[in-house]
Order: sequence, then C-alpha cells, then structure tokens
Amino acid sequence: MRTAAGELWRQHHVVSSRPDGRPLDPSAGYEEFKELLAEAGVEDRRLYDGSRHTAGTILNELGADMPTIMEILRHTQINQTLRYVKGRSHLSKDAMRRMGEFFVPAPTRPDPGPTETRTEHPLMRKRAVTALTTAP
Repeated sequence: MRTAAGELWRQHHVVSSRPDGRPLDPSAGYEEFKELLAEAGVEDRRLYDGSRHTAGTILNELGADMPTIMEILRHTQINQTLRYVKGRSHLSKDAMRRMGEFFVPAPTRPDPGPTETRTEHPLMRKRAVTALTTAP
C-alpha cells in the first residue's frame, strides 16, 4: 500500500490503515453495518444493549449470582440488571445446550490406531520380513 500511495503515504504506525497510511475511521464499520441492516430490511437495534442482554443471560445460565452480574454489567440498581437477564427453565437450558453442541460440537479424538505395543525397531522388522520371504 505504501508503494502504491507514493507521495501521498502518511506513516502512522498502525496495523490496518487507509490506502494513504492514515488510520481507519473507527465509525466506518458501524456505519457500514447500519447500511447493511437497512438494505436487508432488518430493524435497526442498538448493539450495545443486545450484547449486555446476552452477557447477562449467559452469566445467569452459568450460575453467576445477580450482584456479580450487576457489577459486570456496571448497573447501579439490581432492578436494572433483572431487566437484562432472562431466566430459563430446565427445558430451555437443555434446548440451549443441545443448540450449542450443534454449532460447536465437542472435539473428537483422533483414532489412536493399533493398540498393540511395538517394541521392535523398524529395521529389525524389515530384516525379519526379508528373512521370512527369502527363506528356502
């Protein structure tokens, strides 16, 4: 990019930059996201609240108590936290667990192969096979 920009390049020591070396506009991604929502016909929502609702609900599902969730979400009143946290029945929890396993399956262990213990050296095995096949 620096070569292509030539004299227009401005060094700012950033990981990602505009074609002329200037830092990226931090709001550009957000604006593009809003444009995509409108183009897709999806109702505009505040991402900040959505992520807080998600975090509060997940913390609740993981067994965190309300004062801890309240602290993490930076709420000053427990009533505010309760609005962000959705409770789940045991049936919902089971369905959520199964959905999670569907999207992120448990890792499978690679096949360990034969279970016999080999104590012979590969060259010894080759000599033994050669001796058996060339024996009179």
